Amino acid sequence: MNMQNWFFTSFLTLVIVAGAIAQDKPTPDEVKKMRAAAPTRARVQPAQPRKVLVFNRSWGYKHSSIPYGAKAFEIMGRKTGAFEVVVTDEDVLFEPANLKQFDAVVLNNTNNEIFLPENFEKLSPQAKAEAVKRDQMLKKSLVEFLSSGKGLAVVHAGVASFRNWPEFGEIVGARFDNHPWNSGSTVTLRVEEPDHPVVAAFKDPFFVVTDEIYQVKAPYSRDRLRVLLSVDPKRTRITPQQKKAIHREDMDFAMTWIKSYDKGRVFYCALGHEHPLFWNPIVLQHYLDGIQFVLGDLSGDMTPSAAGK
Repeated sequence: MNMQNWFFTSFLTLVIVAGAIAQDKPTPDEVKKMRAAAPTRARVQPAQPRKVLVFNRSWGYKHSSIPYGAKAFEIMGRKTGAFEVVVTDEDVLFEPANLKQFDAVVLNNTNNEIFLPENFEKLSPQAKAEAVKRDQMLKKSLVEFLSSGKGLAVVHAGVASFRNWPEFGEIVGARFDNHPWNSGSTVTLRVEEPDHPVVAAFKDPFFVVTDEIYQVKAPYSRDRLRVLLSVDPKRTRITPQQKKAIHREDMDFAMTWIKSYDKGRVFYCALGHEHPLFWNPIVLQHYLDGIQFVLGDLSGDMTPSAAGK
């Protein structure tokens, strides 16, 4: 290949890569849609100024919706005055001295062992030992943060974080299994508790949505968390292929739940794969209510669902 052809090929590759990167971020028009769709005011006024850490780190599969979620949370916080947002993919903010400045953490489509380096397996034995020590320190910091009464909101793939950390399953209330309904699937969600403030955004008992739809596994149990939104299997099409991927014999596909963790509060919402969700007014209001819940500003009963039966 001569120099002229090499330069053209390299330039074309650079343009393609740059274009792919640019497409992973919301366009100005999409940001405009987010601003228009975001709630105009908070459900409740914060008891005091609130600061939220939005963590974007993801190893392995990286959801292209991550920058969309980050931007939407930033817009909602600023527009409503409910909280200030700090967005990062750096774990230094989870160090105890840094984490204490925040009132809640949002795991924004995070995935895998996000407190370890992405190249962990390629590190030297000494570097691995140092990384593991830091990983343990950051996990302890997060546990103490929540135990002290702070909040955690987990979006979509965030439930697939810390797969080798048993305590995280206890914190969030479940583990990711798979997604019988792949990206672009349309399902009907059922609002299980219409009077609960965390799902007040849903004015109707059913909500049709297009997204990638998860099923979760143990330690998930309605004996331990309060389910607010779930897939209605009777109103949702299930193909033979999807049926093969379904492991839950109880057909219980929880999409939003809340729970306590010591003195802290946890909100999980499985929506968050498709970009347009981040300019859907109902979904944005739901996210805002969930974050205000974990901040402690929006009150909501956390009694496990099964306890009321």
